[in-house]
Amino acid sequence: MKVLVPVLSQKEASPEFIERLSSKAKEIIVLLVIDTKAMSGQFGFAAGEIAHANALMQQLKEAIGKKKKTCEDLMEWGDTFTKIEHTAMLKQADKIILVWQDNQFFKKLLKDLKEKLPKIEIETVKLEEEK
Repeated sequence: MKVLVPVLSQKEASPEFIERLSSKAKEIIVLLVIDTKAMSGQFGFAAGEIAHANALMQQLKEAIGKKKKTCEDLMEWGDTFTKIEHTAMLKQADKIILVWQDNQFFKKLLKDLKEKLPKIEIETVKLEEEK
């Protein structure tokens, strides 16, 4: 199964998320979207956080590698929803797995993804610290 993991919450490198992700995927595509319009610190990454985002993405990639999974990482500039949608279609993802966030931006993104990508399974993972 090919899984797309958009890095949105800055918690994607958590051991709990990596474990859930690696149990479901054969191939993992990690997508980091630099969205300058996103609310910094709450949803996605703002331009000033690129160094932190790169470090997080590297950490995530290393953790996935330790699980012996194929991993491709992509960094894109633009609108978060559009980049997730296009990447899922271009890479022919079977599933999109997201770390759950309890905010209006995430809920809208989730709703939009389910509407625009009805053939791709969308899964959210609520981390233990969030429960």
